[in-house]
Amino acid sequence: MRTRHLPIAAVLTAALLTACSAGDGKPLGEAAAVMCEDFVKQRLTSPGTAEFPGVTDSDYAQTKVLSDTKPWKYKVTGVVDSQNRLGATVRSNYVCTVSTKNDETWHLDDMQITDR
Repeated sequence: MRTRHLPIAAVLTAALLTACSAGDGKPLGEAAAVMCEDFVKQRLTSPGTAEFPGVTDSDYAQTKVLSDTKPWKYKVTGVVDSQNRLGATVRSNYVCTVSTKNDETWHLDDMQITDR
């Protein structure tokens, strides 16, 4: 299991997304999706070229709640376009499972990335 302390931009994004929670303190699935994108980027050959589809795109990441109690656990599936070692842009599918107890420190529980 890997613990990730977030860069300031990711913290602000996650804070903004969780500010709209249902009031029960549970982070929204969008925060989990943002964190999975960060974990995916860390595993890419060329993370600076990573492009994730937007919310209006049909390939946008889908988030499933795996636990409604602390630690909250989410499974996110989605796609990312990035350059490979040869400079060609390839689309990859990913499945990411993350959990958090406080919405500040996220743990990567599982990650699978496969090329299409």
